[in-house]
Amino acid sequence: MSAPEPRIYAYGIVRSHDGGDLAASVPVHGLHGGAVRALACGRLAALVSDLPPQASAPLDDVWRDPDRIKSLVLEHHRVLHGVVLERTVLPLRFGAVFSDDDGVATALAMHCDALWEALDRVDGAREWGVKIFCDQDVLLSHLSRDTDGVGAGPAQINAPSAGRAFFVRRQMEHRVAQDVRDSIIRRIVESGRLLSAAARTAAALRIQPPAIHGRADEMVCNSAFLVAREQENRFLAVIDALQDTSSRSGFDYELNGPWAPCSFAHFSLGSA
Repeated sequence: MSAPEPRIYAYGIVRSHDGGDLAASVPVHGLHGGAVRALACGRLAALVSDLPPQASAPLDDVWRDPDRIKSLVLEHHRVLHGVVLERTVLPLRFGAVFSDDDGVATALAMHCDALWEALDRVDGAREWGVKIFCDQDVLLSHLSRDTDGVGAGPAQINAPSAGRAFFVRRQMEHRVAQDVRDSIIRRIVESGRLLSAAARTAAALRIQPPAIHGRADEMVCNSAFLVAREQENRFLAVIDALQDTSSRSGFDYELNGPWAPCSFAHFSLGSA
């Protein structure tokens, strides 16, 4: 006998009292347009929506379709974003499906303590993403204007010996590259220190290639910060100050958010 086909999709976890007024706020629609509802079990509630019958294609086939998956992932995060504007939500990883409401309730009961502790860690906080880009030509120009900047003197480069000139040029190129790397590392470390002081915690994310971020400059840092709502103005002020003091040296900050704290929650429930 085959297992029952999944009919319920779960997006995240909230406290029961936070999920009770979900219907009273602006309606949130989930995957395939289904209305998102709060399914309570004790002190927790799962944000779920009903999946339509898969008459034309089994759900397993949908999961294997890259274009459909991309669209569904975006829908998953859109729901979480709509909810986090009003309440604390613990995101679930994409793909949490259940056969019925009882299956959701059973999962909540089984993992109640762990889910509650995870929800408590992100309570009252949202995720902000910070990307740092570097225009290395501008940075190199900035470093060369420094009194201790990069480069070798013309007399060294134009030395009588061709071999000596080649060696000096290689030394200069190595020093230039090292100075650029050191400057980028200092910028990343200092930015992380200042931003972390206004956040609960931080997470390093994967550096994106130009094909994804679409910018000419190199992405040198990609981070997520869990920021309490009452600290968000302070956090944003730090970003503004960093941008003001770094643009002349070729660095640019890209801020995105606020999001549900997906980088700080790693729960998987149901069948993925």
